[in-house]
Amino acid sequence: MKVLKTYFEVFEILKDEFCNFDLQSEKVPVQEAVFRICAQDIIADIDVPHFDKSTVDGYALRCEETFEANDENPAVFEIVGEVKTGEVPNFQIQKGQAARIFTGGYVPQNVNSIVMLENTIEEDGKLYVFKPAKPGENILKKGEDIKKGSIVIKKYQKLEPAQIGVLAAIGKKEVEVFKKLRVGIISTGDEIISQAEKLDGAKIYDVNSFTLYTSCYMEHALPKMYGIIKDDFEVLKDVLFKALQENDIVLISGGSSVGTYDNTLKAIESLKDSKVLVDGVSIKPGKPTIIAKVGIKAVFGLPGHPVSCLFIFNFFVKKLIDIILHQQDTSRKVLAKMKTSISSQSGRTEFVFVKLHFGDEILAEPLYGKSGSINLLNSASGYIRVDATKTGIKAGDTVEVILI
Repeated sequence: MKVLKTYFEVFEILKDEFCNFDLQSEKVPVQEAVFRICAQDIIADIDVPHFDKSTVDGYALRCEETFEANDENPAVFEIVGEVKTGEVPNFQIQKGQAARIFTGGYVPQNVNSIVMLENTIEEDGKLYVFKPAKPGENILKKGEDIKKGSIVIKKYQKLEPAQIGVLAAIGKKEVEVFKKLRVGIISTGDEIISQAEKLDGAKIYDVNSFTLYTSCYMEHALPKMYGIIKDDFEVLKDVLFKALQENDIVLISGGSSVGTYDNTLKAIESLKDSKVLVDGVSIKPGKPTIIAKVGIKAVFGLPGHPVSCLFIFNFFVKKLIDIILHQQDTSRKVLAKMKTSISSQSGRTEFVFVKLHFGDEILAEPLYGKSGSINLLNSASGYIRVDATKTGIKAGDTVEVILI
């Protein structure tokens, strides 16, 4: 009798087998690097800012001359100039002097504070300050934001818009990132036809190629479809071999027949340096999942039913991509209360799709449907886990919903 792996055993297998995946890198323009993974530590070779900079519109002066200022007895300064943004002042501030300055302006020499406009009055070339200023007030010091020589982006850090801004601030035009993972997609089954064909008899349109393709895009991978393969072992073996030459990961979604599952397993095992890591998982949906390693590359045999197929992508394939790219689990989760009770008698860890209702509290309504019902996912907000040791979850119980 076949022994099924638990889902956490599968996670450990993926980690052990693929954590040292040989990632290749490339240089790309900074503006095109969003959501890419940085391939090396980035060290700032300049200070940011590279000069003392005003953070407000106001007046540049020496704060110690304002310490006794109040509404009845303001500190008085002679205005000796103006500092516009983008210009370097050609004067210094002496005792009893001040200069107008704008946000982002270069702070003149001898200045240690910028007073805001609302705390002052300017009249006949004189500045009246009614509130004491503090040392360093409203001044962003040289290197205060980013220090020259510091690591600003770490290897394996995902470059989101904030990180792109940091790279731009230190003058980077290009950045070294890991190449996107290439994912080959093979759909199998005698009953599967393309959308270009006429729907007839017991045939069904290929759904999994499209859900897997778009899911890969959401993970910032490069997917490639290899078409629909009928239940023919030799053809599947040849297409799988080709896909492995061209990709880092290959996904084979099975048809509904036992023969398709067997052909997938046989095709994998027929390849040189192949090793079947997982042959069935103790979860629902997704029990007939195959995971293998061919050389250094990963092959997944995914269930043919659309709901199961897409769930296993999100649950295991996405996990593998995160492991290869050294990323933390970024699943979005929310706590909710069960709207109705659910029962579970599968003896496996069960994942139940739910629809969230937002009001005074967040309610999770379980959705029921067969694993072949793709519209189930169309209505779902996320899913909850029912452990194999549980017989169900009661209405009103708090659950963790993993959003999809």
